[in-house]
Amino acid sequence: MLTHPFGKGIEVNMDKIQYGIEKFGRLKAVMLHWPEKSITKVTGANMKHFLFDRVPDVDRYLDEHRRYSQLLEQNGVTVYYLSELITRNIELLERLPNLAYLHDIAVISSRGAIVSKMSSRGRSHEEIVVGEALEKLGIPTLYEPPEGDCFEGCLLLDSSTVFVADTERHNSLSIKRFIDFIAPYFEHVIYAIIPKERRYMHPDMVMNRMTDNLMVYYPPAFLNTYLVTKTGITQIDIKNWMKNRHVELVPLSDSEQQHWGTSFVPLEPGLIINYDFSLELQTIKTLEHEGIRFIHFHPDALLAGGGSLRCLTMRLYRE
Repeated sequence: MLTHPFGKGIEVNMDKIQYGIEKFGRLKAVMLHWPEKSITKVTGANMKHFLFDRVPDVDRYLDEHRRYSQLLEQNGVTVYYLSELITRNIELLERLPNLAYLHDIAVISSRGAIVSKMSSRGRSHEEIVVGEALEKLGIPTLYEPPEGDCFEGCLLLDSSTVFVADTERHNSLSIKRFIDFIAPYFEHVIYAIIPKERRYMHPDMVMNRMTDNLMVYYPPAFLNTYLVTKTGITQIDIKNWMKNRHVELVPLSDSEQQHWGTSFVPLEPGLIINYDFSLELQTIKTLEHEGIRFIHFHPDALLAGGGSLRCLTMRLYRE
């Protein structure tokens, strides 16, 4: 029996759990981190070091995080809590406020975890803490970049396609190493060169899937896009390539991209949890016409860290 941060006990089976998210079914398990101690370490003097936009209102930040956790549980998602899985690295966990943004640190494929090496000094060693938790859950590591690399994640589009973007949080050599490693595991690797700006910090800030056949994206971010397969590298137009695979890409506006329009949590194909200001009314109507349903969540204090609900959510397993 582990202690739930909200005052109740939860049962956690420490045997190996099912894991993997590239098969796009119902979301069944996630890991969150309620940063009760570490969030208090963000001050006016160090907030830029920790990549926060402002000093968080601690009580409100934790309350909004709690409400989001409860929303997931109310929708049938099992929530594992990082702090309850850590014994060796407690001191490290308690001094890293950005550990709340677990999605940045690892993507869980059915082949194992694809771990990040964070580019900012304020996020150094987060992978050590997360590695211990994944070990406790029985999830192996598929790929972890070597020391010195800057590599902050990829996007699993389906069981045969992985998307990686050359963002401000990656470097080109790290991406090359990742593609060389991952290519035998996925039939298609899509590699995009995008602007080196914070608003495009991770791949899911420019593209994301809502169903197997519908995605949203921000076209201006795709400066050059390439398809890597076992036969070579080809430059592609991402919209046309997806269309040939019977996937429609719905474009988002500049404002929608900057408000995390592509960074949301699909509970299941077509059922999306997102910030209530992320999308414009016309876009919502367009997507609802395509069968998309939304659960809108209103943040305030959570915005201090500059991340979305997706950033907070390490998705472990889809049905």
